[in-house]
Order: sequence, then C-alpha cells, then structure tokens
Amino acid sequence: MAYTSASLPTVNQYDVNKTILEPLFLGQDYMQYMDVMPNVAGTIVLDRFQALSGITKEFSAGTEFTSETGEKGAAVTITPKRMEAEIAFAGNSLFNKMKGQLMRGGHDFDNIDGTVVKNILLDLIGQGVQSDFNRQLWLSDSGASGDFGIYDGIFQAAFEASSNSINRASISPEQTTDAALVAGNAIKILRALYDNASPELLGAGNHVLFVSGDIADDYMLTLEGTGFTTSGYGTLVNGMPQLMFRGIPVVVRRDWDIAIAANVANINGASNAAETHRAILTTKDAFAVATDFSNNSVEQWYSNDNKEYRFRVAYSVGCALKDAKLAVYYTPDNMAR
Repeated sequence: MAYTSASLPTVNQYDVNKTILEPLFLGQDYMQYMDVMPNVAGTIVLDRFQALSGITKEFSAGTEFTSETGEKGAAVTITPKRMEAEIAFAGNSLFNKMKGQLMRGGHDFDNIDGTVVKNILLDLIGQGVQSDFNRQLWLSDSGASGDFGIYDGIFQAAFEASSNSINRASISPEQTTDAALVAGNAIKILRALYDNASPELLGAGNHVLFVSGDIADDYMLTLEGTGFTTSGYGTLVNGMPQLMFRGIPVVVRRDWDIAIAANVANINGASNAAETHRAILTTKDAFAVATDFSNNSVEQWYSNDNKEYRFRVAYSVGCALKDAKLAVYYTPDNMAR
C-alpha cells in the first residue's frame, strides 16, 4: 500500500535555539571571541571603513582646497552553506540487551519515542553535530574533498585574506618536517606569532590565542620548567586555570589534534598525520560567523516504511575574516589553494 501525505508520520519540530543549534553558535567557549551573526538567510556583504591617514595638509590661502578622493572602505562577503545530519535508529536492536530495559512498556517494536533511550540519542546526536561543527568551522577548505570541503573555515579564511603567517621554517632550529611538535617549540611558535602580528593587530586589544593540544602541553612544560620560584612551583603543583601568553588568553583546541591526525589529506597546512600542531593569534570579533536560526531545524519522526526512528539536524554556517591585518597563524606547511 502506498503512503499518502495524509498517512505520513508527523514530524515534531523542536525549539532549535534551545536544544542543539544555539549551543553550537553561542554556547561554546571560543564563540565569545567571534562576531556571531544569527539572521543571515543568504549571501551577506560586510562593509567596513578603512583607517584614514595622510589627509591633513598645509593651509593654502586664496586657493581651492583639494580634498582626498578614492574608496575608503572595503567589503567582505559571507555565503553560508547548508549543513545537514541525519541518524536512523531501530529500537529492536536494543532487545535482549541491558538498554532494552529502558524502553517503555507498550511501545511499537522499533519505535523508541517516549523512552529514555530517545533522550540519550538526542544528547549523542547533539555531541556529534557539535564535534563536526567545530572541526569543520576551524579546518575546512572548500577546495578539499569530503566533509572538509564544503566551505572555507577559519584558517582558510585567514589564508584567503592574505593574513600574516608562519610555518616550520619560522622558528629556529626549524621544526622537523612531517613530524610531531619538537619539545620546546611551542614557546617559539607563540613568540613568532606575536612577532609577526601586524601593528594593527597588536594595537587592537582583546587578543586571543587558539592553539592545538600539543602546543598547549609543550608550552605548559616550558612554564613548569621555569624553576622552583613561587610562580613556577605553583604552576607545577596546581596547574594554570587559564593558560596565558604575554597576558593573552590561550584557548586550547584538542579537537584539532584528533581531526588532523585522522583527516590530514583533506586539511590545508599539514602533510603528515603527526603534524597536528597549529595556532592562530587574533582579536575579538575579527572573525564573523554567520548562520540563520530561522531556517535551522531539528526534526524527529518514526518512519513506518523503514521501521526506524529518525533524527535530522540542519543549519547554515559560513565565516570570514573582516580584515587581513587582524590575524596571524601558524601551520607546519604553507597553506595553498
């Protein structure tokens, strides 16, 4: 018997902004440093004024004043991409197992609606979507393949904007090619990032350093090895609640290490799975992250024809660096198109 639109199972719409999607854009620690734009339905152009200089001239009596001409602004374009995740789950896979005790009485054979299991699955799906969102937002390159090739992420946005950058050759002695981070090189990378930052970035304030887990760990070892002074001993015993470099908060992204090691062939700036070390120095709101909450959705329904309970999550996302001078990044290899 064919299904008609009237006999299809009802799709329940969740409050997207309070379940899975809003935490992606507003609930994560690093998002406080981004300019999150929540109502971008399509391509958006961000206009900005450039700094003015050299416009003050000597007064000349009796002659017409010559004003400065030319474009004093620039534009950055963001085109969010539509992302989607769907999971199907058959409740009968839980029978004769401990988890089967969580199924409610009187349920359909494959339908987990109304059970604790469904809530557990929603949490797992939320975690999975968040994991994908994080690795794609930071490491994606639209010129790559697979799920890292959908849109340009933050590192690629900095590269496309021609921001200052450093690589393995920028530190001395040079970081070994196609290798894990050499002990003691984290502090050298952080110094090189600071030294290669533009005057505009250094003068902007509200700085933040995002670093991979291996850079954070090696930097911590450097701090612990400063000797048994009061501060060095305290760091060794108690750790450091907020890792800092020259007064700049350091945000550790251990998910980079995992994603790069598993997907290095599709990630720009590295050529070996051991090259998980990378970092970026920027300032608050330099990167814009655009989405459209009104078109985002989290759906759930029981599919009678497939005998599965299904979950679908969809959202739009895109990012851009507002000004090339407001970021400097490190990758082991030079990034390339």
